[in-house]
Amino acid sequence: MTKRALVALFACLMVAVAAGCGGGGDSTSSGGESSEASGSAPTKAAFVKEADALCRKADDELNEEVESYAKENGIPLGKEPTKPQLEEIYKEVVLPNVARQGEEIDALTAPEGDEDEVGEIVAALDQGVEEGEADPSGLVEGKNPLEDASSKATAYGLKVCGSEG
Repeated sequence: MTKRALVALFACLMVAVAAGCGGGGDSTSSGGESSEASGSAPTKAAFVKEADALCRKADDELNEEVESYAKENGIPLGKEPTKPQLEEIYKEVVLPNVARQGEEIDALTAPEGDEDEVGEIVAALDQGVEEGEADPSGLVEGKNPLEDASSKATAYGLKVCGSEG
């Protein structure tokens, strides 16, 4: 399995609020102000733009992290990893990346009136990460403990976070 295919496999299983699968992009919110830096409640559109930028950045980082981890641990990028290798990569690389994304989104100031909805997205993501850590073999077998977070994220309007491809 090539690096790209390996990463695509991981990314598809990480369909969650903070597991966006997208290309690189601008990481500033509309108006150029970060809701994290300003502390004031952003508009929903500004929040979505900023959260999606975090997901794009994390996806780019994940590509590098998977390749680096595989090289450091003797996991060949040119062939299909074994089930134990996949479980190891999920546990050591993928899930920590997703958890960091959740922390970063949680640190953003939610739009006024949307605090509970954003909190539910982050809570669902946290629960999914915990379930994945408890049973990484389920991820390898195609179970998606992040499905609830993904559904909540896309219903909220996030376009990169919680989406595939």
